[in-house]
Amino acid sequence: MTTVKRFKPLSCAVLLGAALFTGALTAPAAYAAEPQMNAASTSTAALRTITVTGYGEVVVQPDIAYVQLGLHTTGKTAREAQEKNAKQFKAIHSALEKLNIPAADIQTVRFVTMPDYSWENNKQELKGYQVEQIVQVKYRNLAGISQLIDAATAAGANRIENVSFSSEKIEEYRMDAMDAALDNARLKAERMAKRAGVKIKETVQITDGIAPAPPVYLYNLPRTGSMSDAAKEESSESRVYPGELKVGISVIVTYSY
Repeated sequence: MTTVKRFKPLSCAVLLGAALFTGALTAPAAYAAEPQMNAASTSTAALRTITVTGYGEVVVQPDIAYVQLGLHTTGKTAREAQEKNAKQFKAIHSALEKLNIPAADIQTVRFVTMPDYSWENNKQELKGYQVEQIVQVKYRNLAGISQLIDAATAAGANRIENVSFSSEKIEEYRMDAMDAALDNARLKAERMAKRAGVKIKETVQITDGIAPAPPVYLYNLPRTGSMSDAAKEESSESRVYPGELKVGISVIVTYSY
């Protein structure tokens, strides 16, 4: 036997109320979406920008030199090579002290002991050992760099790695270069804006493209072979020139218009 359930028909008032209630939910949602689209459109329109790279550079005189020099010795055993190196290096250190170089301005940058091989009868044979000791000397008397090199060489140094020049006020010079870079960026942006028929309004973003100024290497001697005879002959004629330092910085700036 099948049971049939009967439902009372809803009145028109109930149906109308449901329709109105549904409309109250959907209409504001649709209405709310429209301002978001307008805001996005307005935001996109506001992103009217010009991005440029500015570069600034200052040229200064170096006020400090870094001299890398040292000694290479050999021996039949590692101990013999090291003892020979230590003995000869005392004379070099004494020569540096006579130039009134403080101990704090002398720093060991390399000390290596290694076997010394040779090829004989198509095979490798151990000849002995070699020791290399290199120190970096911080020197502020730029006019006396040549004398420093000659004095170290006369004391037995047979390695002059290089001489680099820098400044102890390098950060101050970098700030000056940054000011010049910002001025350069503004000049570029204004030139571009004028050409495009618009006007710069304000700075939106600045990115620091700072790069450390490389040291200037102006003196470089071979790493191998003794310099004692040749250096003594040429020491009176050798010259080291500090030259100039160029400290440069770049910036990336975005302006609105």
